[in-house]
Amino acid sequence: MFLVLVSFLFFGNCIQNREDLFYSAFEGNQKTFEAYTLKNSACGKEKLPGTIFISRVKIDDLKLCFRAIELVDCATWNTEGYLPDTCKAIGTSFR
Repeated sequence: MFLVLVSFLFFGNCIQNREDLFYSAFEGNQKTFEAYTLKNSACGKEKLPGTIFISRVKIDDLKLCFRAIELVDCATWNTEGYLPDTCKAIGTSFR
């Protein structure tokens, strides 16, 4: 019985505590601007992010976007209107 109770508390807490999977809108926007600033500095361009988050955003989605920004070459980055597909696919959560 004790093992069942401990298991329930452990797994129940993990399932309900989903806030650690998300950045707040402020954190997501701040980290996005940081990624753009680093890439702009490396490529000599002054691009602004194509999206501003108004609600929380999944951390893993942003990490994929940031990795795509890191990996893209400067010629592509400097193309007008370019935004990696992984960045376009980021959704927000209003919960």
